[in-house]
This record gives sequence, C-alpha cells and structure tokens, in this order.
Amino acid sequence: MIGVDAVVGVRLLGIARRTRQLPEAMLGMAFLLLGGIGYPLTTAARRGALGSEEGNAALMALGLLTQNVACFGVYLMTARTFRSGEGWARALVWLAAAAFTASLAGQAATDRFAPHSMSPAYWLGLGARTAAFAWACAESWRQYRLATRRLQLGLVDPLVANRFLLFALGMGGVLSAFLVFVAGSLTSENPAESRWVLALTGCVGVLTAVPTWLAFLPPAAYRRYLRAQRRLAAPTPP
Repeated sequence: MIGVDAVVGVRLLGIARRTRQLPEAMLGMAFLLLGGIGYPLTTAARRGALGSEEGNAALMALGLLTQNVACFGVYLMTARTFRSGEGWARALVWLAAAAFTASLAGQAATDRFAPHSMSPAYWLGLGARTAAFAWACAESWRQYRLATRRLQLGLVDPLVANRFLLFALGMGGVLSAFLVFVAGSLTSENPAESRWVLALTGCVGVLTAVPTWLAFLPPAAYRRYLRAQRRLAAPTPP
C-alpha cells in the first residue's frame, strides 16, 4: 500500500501540474504524504528506530505533521469535488484545520510528541484524520449510487461510474486501517508492535491497494472489460 500510495500520489501531482486543479493536487499530496512518508515515520518512531527518546519524538512530530497535512488535503479535495459551493462543507474544512492545529499544539505543550503517548491532544488529531476518510468514502459511495442510475440511461461513462466505486473502496480501506489502529491503541500500549494490529493493517493495506490502483491507473484491459460489460447490459433495440 505504501508503494501504491507513492506511485499514485506522484501520478496525481503530475496531472495537477498540467491541469492546475486543486483536487488532483490535494489528493496527490495526500497519497504521497500519508502513505509514502507520514505513516512510515510514525511507525518507525513507535518502534524506537532512532534509539533515543528525543530522536523518536522528533520522528513522531514530523510524521504526525505530515499526516495532518495529508488528511487536510483529503478534506479539501472532498469539499471541492463532491460539495463545491456548500457552506457546511467549507465550515467542516476549517473545523478540521483547527482540530489539526490544536492537536499539534497540544502535543507539543504536554507530551512533547512522545511516541507512545495517548494524550487528549493526540486523540483529537487521530479522530480528525480518521474522519477525513469516512467523509471521502461516504461522498464517493453516494456519487456511485447516483452514477449507477444514470448509467442505465447511458448518461455516464461506465469507467467513471466504476471509479466512484473504486475510490469509495480505497477510502473505506484507509478508514478501516485507521479504525484497526484506534482499536489497537485502546487495547495495547504500543499498537505498532501488536501482532494482530500489524496483521489486520497489512491485510487491509493489500486489499486497499487494488481498488486504489485500478481507480487511478486502470490497465487498458480493465477499461475494455468495463465497456464490454456495459455493452452486454445495454437493452437490445426492438
């Protein structure tokens, strides 16, 4: 999943460079920063990679900052793509920004980013990060349901409709990984070393990598398959 996030992130940033569009830039940044950088940094900090409390705390701070920036990008992307122009969506983005800022400031003032600390400030940030993917998943699933109705009338390209489903599955997979980690944090002192947390997170990561890859880098054979399925399902003229 880390590899897929990095590849898809770079791909989307390349598209954003050409189109100058915010959603592509924010989502590309989110994939690259969260999966490719932020998650590995916090995992390394929790496993004591640097051998000193100060060094691991610095890793943790950098990892959480990176994750928060990535998840804020998910909020921005979701608001702009699925709820453009709606005031409540803009308010939710600002609320997320405030939660991320308060979380980092609170951790700096209390536990100083100790890797195994579960302070209220840490939980605030974790909750905001988790909610980003819950919202993105829900909005993409909603669009998929709408697209399937339009598909019956021939108003939507089957590849577009399928991408809504794949994106919902990908975001739902990341949400599941966060929920596994939350459960691990509640039941063990160090979820990064808990076998069941690592096993479930690994399984979720592998399963999430597939729809994420197909959503953004679908092979030609997969595109042909979707369009062939649409032709087979189309009603035969009398």
